[in-house]
Amino acid sequence: MSASELKERLRADLKAAMRERRSDNVGVIRTLIAAIDNAEAVPLEGFAERLRMRASGDPIGEVARRELDAPALEAILAAEADSRLFAAEDYERNGRGADAARLREEAELIGQYRA
Repeated sequence: MSASELKERLRADLKAAMRERRSDNVGVIRTLIAAIDNAEAVPLEGFAERLRMRASGDPIGEVARRELDAPALEAILAAEADSRLFAAEDYERNGRGADAARLREEAELIGQYRA
């Protein structure tokens, strides 16, 4: 699945979650969209060169966003799920079972988007 296809699916699911007032799902889906957008951001290497003054309308200052492949998307989703599972273990050790359960549910939701 390409990044644009995944983001389309996430946005559709976000709308459905908002309609159904599932606030936990809304937060997780928004986080996933933001994580993908951040990974697609333009790299900062050579940024100073792009800041030079240019004539108005000069397209040379335009830089395309990164294209993410399937392994990169999988890595993003895995990192998001893993961070929640790690935190859930920590919560469990500290007697916060309800918070741990919530984070595990979030990790399970993220798993639905993994290939």
